[in-house]
Amino acid sequence: VQVADRLADHAARDPARLAVVVAGRDGEARAVCTFAELDADASALARGLIAAGAASGTRLALMVPPGVEFVKLVFALLRSGATTILVDPGMGRRGLVDCLAAAEPDGFIGVSRAHAVRTILRRRFPRARLNVTVGRRWFWGGATYGGLLRRGRASGVELPTTRGDDPAAIIFTSGSTGPPKGVLYTQRMFDAQVDQIQQAYDIQPGGVDLACFALFGLFNSAMGVTTFFPQWASGRPAAADPQRLLAAANRWCVTQAFASPAVWDKLSRHGEQTGERIPTLRQVFSCGAPVSAEIVNRTRTCVSARGAQMHTPYGATEARPVATIEAQEILGETAAATSKGAGVCVGRKFGAIEWRVIQITDEPIANIAEAEELPAGEIGELIVRGPQVSHSYLPVPSPGHSSRERKPDEFGAANRRAKIRDGAAVWHRMGDVGYLDDRGRFWYCGRKSHRVETASGPLFSANIEGVFDRLPGVRRSALVYVNADQHPHDQLPVMVIELNAEWKATGPQERDSLIGKWYDLEPRLETLWYAPKGYVPLRAILFHPSLPVDVRHNSKINREALATWAAMQLCADNQAPR
Repeated sequence: VQVADRLADHAARDPARLAVVVAGRDGEARAVCTFAELDADASALARGLIAAGAASGTRLALMVPPGVEFVKLVFALLRSGATTILVDPGMGRRGLVDCLAAAEPDGFIGVSRAHAVRTILRRRFPRARLNVTVGRRWFWGGATYGGLLRRGRASGVELPTTRGDDPAAIIFTSGSTGPPKGVLYTQRMFDAQVDQIQQAYDIQPGGVDLACFALFGLFNSAMGVTTFFPQWASGRPAAADPQRLLAAANRWCVTQAFASPAVWDKLSRHGEQTGERIPTLRQVFSCGAPVSAEIVNRTRTCVSARGAQMHTPYGATEARPVATIEAQEILGETAAATSKGAGVCVGRKFGAIEWRVIQITDEPIANIAEAEELPAGEIGELIVRGPQVSHSYLPVPSPGHSSRERKPDEFGAANRRAKIRDGAAVWHRMGDVGYLDDRGRFWYCGRKSHRVETASGPLFSANIEGVFDRLPGVRRSALVYVNADQHPHDQLPVMVIELNAEWKATGPQERDSLIGKWYDLEPRLETLWYAPKGYVPLRAILFHPSLPVDVRHNSKINREALATWAAMQLCADNQAPR
């Protein structure tokens, strides 16, 4: 069974039910389609693509905003056998173009603006000959969405039978901890994701999802759930209008919602101030970054339905979903441990996932026999494998050569760093550190690249930040280091603090007084802990007006940028590291 087959099943069972709803500014429907229409048009578009030259191995960049056309085209591409290239527009024009060029598309399916840019930069995309315009076509030629649909409806061509190992998509990571990488998805990966999500959360057909993450529309349609796309800045979740989102959610009686912590933070604050609720909401999902207990608690108050649950699935572009935990367990147990420095509990693994915690190393691990597995309670690096875990990244083309000419074992440094062979299977190194407890739960202690190496051993970001984040006046915090070049094994830890709204306008004296209160509440702030060989002196506490975050979810703190900023601040204050 493939994802596209699941859509056909739901279209046969309940053809007249709405599959996709796109809202206008007033929350009313601007565009809709039923499951029958979605299924039929996806097949027609797939035939149109095949008639235009698409085949197995054809790479087509999809550059269409979330909506009816987006969902139809995703399923059409899956049915045609072509490989969809998906890049987050929030990463900016330069990053977007670089990612697309690395993927070497055979064509573009996009809105007029995307084709205008493609035409201007056509030398970056020498293979792009199969081009489809969604909207008004200007001077660049090629097919149109409407023309493709008409051609496909008139075509009797048989759609190909796709296999589980066939390539389905190239989805780029956000690049929040390094250059974006293209993750190779197979048909089996997508189907496994839908299967695991539906089983774990008991998602039944007939619900309505407030989709604040476009790709979740694919999962919804495969599960028989109506996808409701609100009008909002999809590339900037933190800029979402909470009043408009709440009004639209209530207008369409949404039963579940999928968004990043930045969105839930805004929605829950608005609900706290106004008393507005979403009484029909039964399932809340927060993904993209660890979510604080404060946001979890506030969000739960916005949900009035009896028995409503809030889940925080854990995973990555290369492996999703991996684990999950529900709000009641966070608020009733794990949040207290987080505030004492235990890290963030992300819960228990999904049924199809295997995981291990191994000794931390920055070196490649060619074979699983070279990985040293750690016992429960010891902090190490998390590795996972399963049907929803990608086996490889897109190869990076070398000068004068195409990435398509390279063999899987020549895919470059990214695969050597992140993949571990185990016979025919592949383990993925999540890039996260943490430990397993005696109840089979994983406690996230931060990104491996964000650990601070000191003479007394490593410090882990999530452990330290969990303590700082609960202090009065703190909105969020970040552990970074300076002095890395001169002394790579004796990095100097610095805490960067973003104050909440009440304290942001205060001056140096008030902030010094606030720090004094922190030391009274938590004496351990003067020396940081969880270093294997002893305590580590804190180099400085700095205040930042607004911590920089990732482009996709607006939730992950950009510690690389903060580390550079912190070093400049210390030099400006004549506190240059030794």
